Amino acid sequence: ARRGLHRASSSPRLEAAWVPSGASGAAALSRGRRSDSLVGAVRLGGASEEQERARTGGDAATSTSFEGKVAAKLGPYKAGAIIAKDIPSPEVDAKIIDAALLKKKTTTTKFERINFTGSGAKLGHTVVIEMEAKRGEGHPQRGAPIPGTKMKGYQLELKESQPDPWRQFVAAIIKAGMGQMESKTFPVSFPADYKKTDFAGTTVDFTVLVLEIGELRPVAPDARPEAEQRAELEAELRQQAQMRTHTAIDVQIRAALLESSEVDTDAKTKSVSWAKFGDESEKSLKWTCILEEVSRNEGVPFDKVQDFLREQAIVQYAAR
Repeated sequence: ARRGLHRASSSPRLEAAWVPSGASGAAALSRGRRSDSLVGAVRLGGASEEQERARTGGDAATSTSFEGKVAAKLGPYKAGAIIAKDIPSPEVDAKIIDAALLKKKTTTTKFERINFTGSGAKLGHTVVIEMEAKRGEGHPQRGAPIPGTKMKGYQLELKESQPDPWRQFVAAIIKAGMGQMESKTFPVSFPADYKKTDFAGTTVDFTVLVLEIGELRPVAPDARPEAEQRAELEAELRQQAQMRTHTAIDVQIRAALLESSEVDTDAKTKSVSWAKFGDESEKSLKWTCILEEVSRNEGVPFDKVQDFLREQAIVQYAAR
């Protein structure tokens, strides 16, 4: 393991406590982009009509406009003033690339979504589900969530040959004719010899949300040389790792500047009294004002400001 220190210029695997083989899922962090719903209502930074028209794709006169710019006093952000800590490394180990290549070679099907199923999910379909277990009937803590059982993005093939407890999921989903974005709660009983001893011989209530309904379609084998396939996978994995790194840095830069900067957004929010501004909405508005102020100060295009801020930050990578 090593920790890197320098100036800086997409899904993890999840495993639920009750699933022997694990399940896949993804997590995403906010990168602090412009809030279009807010900025669409409020022209920021005294932008010119030409700039506003380019941003909105229409007539600038249709937006609520303001003279002058938002009063903003920026906190420190240059020459290492912001330190981003415990950032995931953008490097990709050879073992990860090898594992991805092996998975590609052994993958024979891919999920394809069905947008309309008529009567809902049925045998032969595959559903992408989100689920969580709670203590069932007879338990002193009935209704309490069970740690380690929450999953999102699990693919379940609806077939009669599924082993328990998945067979019960299949039966419940088909019986209810569950559609996309439909949620149901049903009991699931685990056999006495179940591998996870905490669940063996018990009955718990599962709340299942069907995110997508689709079918598993065959995948044609890739006939290209292995070296070419590996190089392509490596490029994809490195791009994903770089995006995760940038996202983590951006989150910390945003938090630091929101805390250290003073931005007077009251005039803007009060001028659109028809809009309701919650805490997160005001943060988004303030962040947009900060980015535009940095853009003006540094002569950097707005869409390049976060790249610039990353270059100015010191990044400390998490131990590997």
